[in-house]
Amino acid sequence: MKLRQLQFVLAIARTQSFSHAAEITNATQPTLSNAVSQLETELGGKLFARTTRKVELTAFGRHMMPFLQAVADAEREAASAAETYHNPSRKMLRIGFSPLVDMQMVTSITEPFRRIAGDVDIYFKECLLDDLSDRIASGAIDLAILPRDIVPTRLERLPFYTDPLIYLPRQDGRPQTDHALSIPDLPPDPIIMTGGGCGLNASLERLFSQDNATITPYPGYAISYPVIQEWTWLGLGAGILPRAKLSDDTSAGHKLLRASGQPAEMAFFWTWQPEAAGITHVREFLEFIQNTAPKLVAGQVRLVAV
Repeated sequence: MKLRQLQFVLAIARTQSFSHAAEITNATQPTLSNAVSQLETELGGKLFARTTRKVELTAFGRHMMPFLQAVADAEREAASAAETYHNPSRKMLRIGFSPLVDMQMVTSITEPFRRIAGDVDIYFKECLLDDLSDRIASGAIDLAILPRDIVPTRLERLPFYTDPLIYLPRQDGRPQTDHALSIPDLPPDPIIMTGGGCGLNASLERLFSQDNATITPYPGYAISYPVIQEWTWLGLGAGILPRAKLSDDTSAGHKLLRASGQPAEMAFFWTWQPEAAGITHVREFLEFIQNTAPKLVAGQVRLVAV
């Protein structure tokens, strides 16, 4: 596997076009096609399916894309780490987060800080929980954003935001209602879950347990949140997702309530190793998320560039 092959594959996935991908990667189309074919042979499956109108990822391609993206990201991180070593004056703030996190919420905090700090470069890393844990333990990232229920006890933490949970009923021809549903009153349909690496499964299991309810997982699992929605439309089971992870078509979703009648939500926290506060620009960001970020999240203040 070569980095150039990964660049080609990621460009095709992004543009849905071999010719456009060749253009933006400064390669001839035969070179790009041959490189992709070689990688597909190495991986043992086709990554793309061509139609008369566009290029689409195959099921195998959708499965492999997060792993291929992670390899490409690692190469960029290594280059940044080398640059930081050779240029210690450069300030880098590295933030990792679970795929469950709402990126718009993240940038609503980091962009104002970037404008205030001026000389701090901010890098994001979306990865699964095991990877996040390893990275924050090794110092490869400065902060992680995690669902509250799975924050390791060794980490410092601050509340960030909450996201309401939406119940997506199985679309199997039964009459649908538009009112909120409480956890104890949910239909006995299996819940379509993910592979477990993002924190959704553990958070839902804990939530149901707190309300003395049992969650029945669908026998298989989805590789992405859009797949969960698609499978509910196909009648395979029901789904539960944070509102930020739903597609635009949420007309079939129901606000999920706790047994107490309160909204069911996922809470997200900023987390970091205690020693990270010893780095000046990280400490400044920690002070920002403690003092100013809650007001930004609540919409009470608006910072503008000077």
